Amino acid sequence: MTERLADAELVDAFLSQEDRCTHSGLVLSDCFSQGHFDLVFAYATVVQKSAVRQALIACLSLPSFDPRLGLPPRNATFEKHLENLLLHALRAITNDGYVARADRVSASLLLEAAAIRARREPGVHVDDAPPTQPDPDQTADVTRPTSLFRRAQQVLFAQQAWRGRPE
Repeated sequence: MTERLADAELVDAFLSQEDRCTHSGLVLSDCFSQGHFDLVFAYATVVQKSAVRQALIACLSLPSFDPRLGLPPRNATFEKHLENLLLHALRAITNDGYVARADRVSASLLLEAAAIRARREPGVHVDDAPPTQPDPDQTADVTRPTSLFRRAQQVLFAQQAWRGRPE
């Protein structure tokens, strides 16, 4: 009989992999964050949690590969599937009135970062969205997908710290 790993153990195993290029051309740490998984495992439906869990297991069960040779198609497919499951669950979280407002905002920021990243990937079309143009009222850093992603992570960390403070 095999031992069932906890969700946190699966996430840790996945995120602790060597930082390498993923299906999107970005490094692993820029595509997936602890915040994605925390929100999904806290608020998603049982079916969504199970799907993400199975996708994590699938990604972790793939044989190792030489990053210099590029990402094998199977790995790219499984990672893209995991990302799609996470984004679908995050969309549901942003629309769920029973989820704390701060967590809905965090999910929304993570979705925005993913949308910006997808628009900047060559050959990827997100609902025929217009090309991203920097807003002159904002700094250039805000329009970069990794900066928006980092901002979403900062919001998540601040929320976690606030929740952990004594009342």
